Amino acid sequence: MKEHTELSYAPFFPRLAALALDHIFLFFALLIPRLCLWGASAALTAPVLFRYSLGEVALYLLRAAYFVLLTYFGGCTLGKRAMGLRVVDAGGGRCRFLDVLYRETVGRYLSGFLCIGYLLALGDRECRALHDRICDTRVVWSDASPRRRDVPALRKVETDDPMRDWYKPYRI
Repeated sequence: MKEHTELSYAPFFPRLAALALDHIFLFFALLIPRLCLWGASAALTAPVLFRYSLGEVALYLLRAAYFVLLTYFGGCTLGKRAMGLRVVDAGGGRCRFLDVLYRETVGRYLSGFLCIGYLLALGDRECRALHDRICDTRVVWSDASPRRRDVPALRKVETDDPMRDWYKPYRI
């Protein structure tokens, strides 16, 4: 017997607020290293990789580590936790490390290009941005979120035939 589960997808604006909270947190968390680099020697501020200095590369790696490690180990960053969101794979389970790594580095870079990748979430039924589509992830409301109390409880329907009532797998 197959068991169907439904995820409660997080809309665009709570995701945007969570991203803003993450960037505010990172601004203050990386303020001291940024100030140290500002007063550092020319060796840390000279261009090493294209036009980026060694210090800028280190700051980028710290930012990426924040997103990757918190998303992989906790399922959400601090901003997502504050908004009651979490990142899951297509089946609703925990994401694999390489998926999270790709989502939070390459996927976020591509989504950030003119913000078009983020705006894709406005027109999607599952509110997936470009980096979610690339890595087949979803951002959903956390089970502990107080916002989920407004959603009526869904009763799981077990079916032997997957084609029977495929359009109504849930009963409220």
